[in-house]
Amino acid sequence: MKISVIYVSQTGNTGEAAEYIQDGILAKHPFIQVKLMNIRENEVDMDFLVHSEAVVFGTPVYFSSMSWELKRWFDQSFQIDLSGKLGAAFVTSQSLAGGVDTTIMEVLRHMLVKGMLVFSGTGHDPAHKFQIGAVGIGKDIEHSSGQFERFGECIAQTSIKLFGR
Repeated sequence: MKISVIYVSQTGNTGEAAEYIQDGILAKHPFIQVKLMNIRENEVDMDFLVHSEAVVFGTPVYFSSMSWELKRWFDQSFQIDLSGKLGAAFVTSQSLAGGVDTTIMEVLRHMLVKGMLVFSGTGHDPAHKFQIGAVGIGKDIEHSSGQFERFGECIAQTSIKLFGR
């Protein structure tokens, strides 16, 4: 099983969050192949992405929206078939009041247009702090490490349940 984590990171916070998600996936599911792909560094591995069962998208919040680089990636990736894959979103922001919810919803909307299945959280587990995606505050991203790790773990568990590999 493969999981792609596609993200944009300018200051390193979103990249750090992506690493925590990867750690969460691999902690309980070391057989899963996870690849972190920073759009800013042109690291998107198209072959790995096409063969991934799940794709996690991450972005910093810019003016209550996703980064222009991720938006451009969605706009220019029309030839990539993501339909039927599990999709999830995470964001980093300087403030909880900075538009984290609208940004996550914008990413989810793009995933839905691409025919992806949307991961919405852990459902019955009251220990999680996410319902539509994971959020980290940039100045204290380490404080959110457990949430991101749990998010990755839950994405892996849901992928296994859906795809059984």
